[in-house]
Amino acid sequence: MFLPLIVAPSISLSSFTFLYNEPLTISQISFASKSLVQDHVLMIGDSAGMISPLCGNGMSMAMHSAALASGCIKEYLSGKFTRQVLEKTYETRWNKEFSMRVMIGRTVQRFFGGKISTSIFLKTMDSFPPLATMLIRSTHGTTF
Repeated sequence: MFLPLIVAPSISLSSFTFLYNEPLTISQISFASKSLVQDHVLMIGDSAGMISPLCGNGMSMAMHSAALASGCIKEYLSGKFTRQVLEKTYETRWNKEFSMRVMIGRTVQRFFGGKISTSIFLKTMDSFPPLATMLIRSTHGTTF
């Protein structure tokens, strides 16, 4: 989500003072694999797996993982699943829905943070629009 930057006409951006010497980036955030179930608790949203913000759709993934979890919990509460089957089913469904997206997001994230790798990646995407479109589709999934 982007918030609009509102600048009064009489204020020049050149008059602002930088708080840090270097730009702050998200490149230092860990996107390592996470456990989908911990101590019998189903993890949803970023606690289950975090997609690079550069790939977008993290909030949608959180809501979708909550829908997957609630479906599994409903089946458990109706007696269709044991707790162990509930946990395994959630893991299976989550991986089917998100594992490829998260993996691609991690791969894309590795290209950012260095001037050369970022520049090469962006120039490649600009030079091959179908590749950029394919990459976006592969990280955004489908509506639910």
